Amino acid sequence: MELLSYVWPWLAVGLSWVWVAIGQWILAKKAMEVIWKTPAMTTFYLTVTILGIALVESAVIYGLVIAFQLLASETLGLFSSMGAWFAIWAAWLWAGWWEGVLIAWALGAMERNPEIKWKIMTFMVLFVALVEVTAIYGLIIAFKIIGFDTESVVHLGAGLAIGLAWVWVAIGRWYLSEEALEVMGRNPKMISFFLTVSILWVALVESAAIYALIVSFQILSIEGLDAIASVGAGLAIWLTGLGAWVGEWLLIKGAMNSMNRSPETKWKIMAFMVLFVALIEVVAIYGLIIAFKALG
Repeated sequence: MELLSYVWPWLAVGLSWVWVAIGQWILAKKAMEVIWKTPAMTTFYLTVTILGIALVESAVIYGLVIAFQLLASETLGLFSSMGAWFAIWAAWLWAGWWEGVLIAWALGAMERNPEIKWKIMTFMVLFVALVEVTAIYGLIIAFKIIGFDTESVVHLGAGLAIGLAWVWVAIGRWYLSEEALEVMGRNPKMISFFLTVSILWVALVESAAIYALIVSFQILSIEGLDAIASVGAGLAIWLTGLGAWVGEWLLIKGAMNSMNRSPETKWKIMAFMVLFVALIEVVAIYGLIIAFKALG
C-alpha cells in the first residue's frame, strides 16, 4: 500500500465525524430550543432527539468501516483508495449533516403543530430513511472498489460517478424534505396529499442515483478501460444529477407552494408538475447516454 494511500482512511473517518458532529450539533441545538419553549413536551422531544442522533451516527460507522477496509488492504493503491473515499464521501457528508438539519426542521414543525406531532415524526423518519440511501449506495461502491484489491485509476472514475452524482441527489431530497415539512406545518389538513407528492418526487429524483450506480458498476466491470474514459463517464453522470435536481427541485417547490395556496386545483397542478418533471428528466437520460458512449 502506497504511503499517500494512508491519507484516505484518515479522511474517511476523520471528515465523517466532522460533518456528523455538525449535524448532531444543529439537531441538539434545536431540541434545546423547543424544550425551552414547551417544557411540557420535554419527554417527547428528548425521544425524537435521541432517535435522530442515532440515525445521524450511522455515517460515522460507515466511515469507520471503510477506513478499516482500506487499512487492511496491502495492494490497494492511491487512486483506488481515492475512488473508495469519493464513494463513501457522499455517505458521511449528506447523511451525517443533512439528516441532522432535517430532524431539526421536523422538531420546529412539531413545535408549531403539536397536535400532529406523531404524523410529523413518522414523515421525518421516512425522509431520513430516504436520505440514508445515499450512504448505502456509496458504501456499496466503496466495498466494490476495495474488493478488487488492486490499483487502478479506473476506480477513481467509479468513485466519482457515485460520489459526485449523489451529492446533488441528496441535496435535492434534503430541500424537498424541508419544503414538505414546511407546507405540512402550514396546512395540516393536506398532510397526506403533500406526502404523496413528496414520495413521487423522491422516486423521480432517485433515477439520477440509479444512473450513477449503473455507471459505477459498468466502469468496474470493464477490463482494460481507459482511465480518462472512466473519469469522463463519472463526470457526465455527475452533471446529470446536477441538472436533474436543480430543475426538478425548483419546479416541485413551486408546485407545492401553489397547491398550498390553491388546494382546489391541487390535482391539476400535480398533473402539470409530473409532465414538466418528465421533460427535465431528459437531462438525466442524455447524461447516461454520454456516459455509456464514453465507456464504449
